[in-house]
Amino acid sequence: MKVFFLCLLLLTGCRTAQKPNSQLNLAFNTHPTTTDPRKAADFISSTLVCMIYEGLTRCVPGGSVELALAERVEIKDNFYVFHLRNAYWSDGNPITAFDFERSWKEIIGGPSPCAFLFYSIKNAEKCARGEGGIEDVGVRARDARTLVVELERPTPYFYSLTAFPSFLAAPKEQEIVNGPYRIEKIVHNSEIVLKKNERFWNRENIHIDQIHISIVPDEMTALQMFERGDLDWIGASLSPLPPDAIEKLGDQIQYIPSAASTICTFNTQQFPFQNKNLRKAFSLSINRNEIEEAQIPARSILPPVFSCQSFYLHDPEGAVLYFEKGLQELGIERQDLEKLTLYFRSTQTEKRLAQTLQKQWKELFGITIQLAQLDFKTHAQKLQTKDYQISLASWIAQFEDPISILDRFKHSDHLKNYAGWENKAYIACLAASSISDNRIKLLAEAESILSDEAPITPIYHWSSPFLCSPRIKRMAASPCGGILFERFELN
Repeated sequence: MKVFFLCLLLLTGCRTAQKPNSQLNLAFNTHPTTTDPRKAADFISSTLVCMIYEGLTRCVPGGSVELALAERVEIKDNFYVFHLRNAYWSDGNPITAFDFERSWKEIIGGPSPCAFLFYSIKNAEKCARGEGGIEDVGVRARDARTLVVELERPTPYFYSLTAFPSFLAAPKEQEIVNGPYRIEKIVHNSEIVLKKNERFWNRENIHIDQIHISIVPDEMTALQMFERGDLDWIGASLSPLPPDAIEKLGDQIQYIPSAASTICTFNTQQFPFQNKNLRKAFSLSINRNEIEEAQIPARSILPPVFSCQSFYLHDPEGAVLYFEKGLQELGIERQDLEKLTLYFRSTQTEKRLAQTLQKQWKELFGITIQLAQLDFKTHAQKLQTKDYQISLASWIAQFEDPISILDRFKHSDHLKNYAGWENKAYIACLAASSISDNRIKLLAEAESILSDEAPITPIYHWSSPFLCSPRIKRMAASPCGGILFERFELN
């Protein structure tokens, strides 16, 4: 599918006569949940993982990938043969094809929230679903320098997948890394200090010697630190800007388009959102033009880079009709919904969004939804275990293809299918798309089914604001919105 993002190699700031400081100062609004590539599933953890680990390939700002630990690759029919370069872990031991085979199979054998990314590999999905053994999965190290991958069928996006966090080789001991940086210091909920990895194979092209990451949960505090010069870069979903400050900052703000969205998800396995009409009512009631002026109001499930369809309109009259029909089908009164709780993460942005939705639903349906703010880890656990009724959530495409989002709704037990929804016609569309010349049409049909069933409703697609210090000479981001800090340069 055609990618509409422009190259995101961004030049910012101006040169100064001041002697360069080799430390880049950043902020994360929560502590990463893991530093293990096999377990990284959230944006912050994945960002850190990509700073300390390297894969067979790596992302470049223009949207493609380039060779990294693989010095060349042979592609024929359904086979990929990666030939590794001479490269080393930070403890001096060589990085081998066996490291990649072990890491990938540990994810596929799971449980892992990212196992689905490997399903294009022969027998990977069968293994992940307990229908086959790990020895049947089409990944094997022919020798220390050669990794052979067999796919189920031709997969146009597989090569790009190998640059993403789940496909990076994890060590047997977590104290060692193989990427541009190594962890010098880590204090939970306080700071992370990264130092340039002198054993990194491409260290000559890493221009910043040290990165200091402050853990700053409060958006306004992070902005104040930036204004004092304590931080060099804040923004996106790593350290969001205070919503009220964005308009005041004016021309200082820059934006990164992202293949990412904020959504409202309904638990279809629990009362009352097992009822389709009630889900549609809550979705149609949302006036997206009142929400997050700096973002793109969502008219489709997929971000604009993947879809030009339009499903989600503000239809108060239709919403009320679906609401009354849903109540009738469930045999309940509207006051029975006063016990509903909308969960959200502890950020100012999500709190304001939750309050706006609460207000809109109160005005239209005459019910008051309860609000519950959770820390990032607890919120993620509620979604993955489906211990909720209605919640805010977000996603970012892990590779540049709509299947990266659509595939998570293929089975109800997928850890990222927070709604627990499953549909035979939807599954059939996705299955047919992998072998059909009408792939784009079939994926669009799948999106239509998902939209009509409304297990989730998108709120807005991200166009992430950020602030960049004049100390930064060059920054880089991927088309999906990932920030490539290892490619930054300082004045």
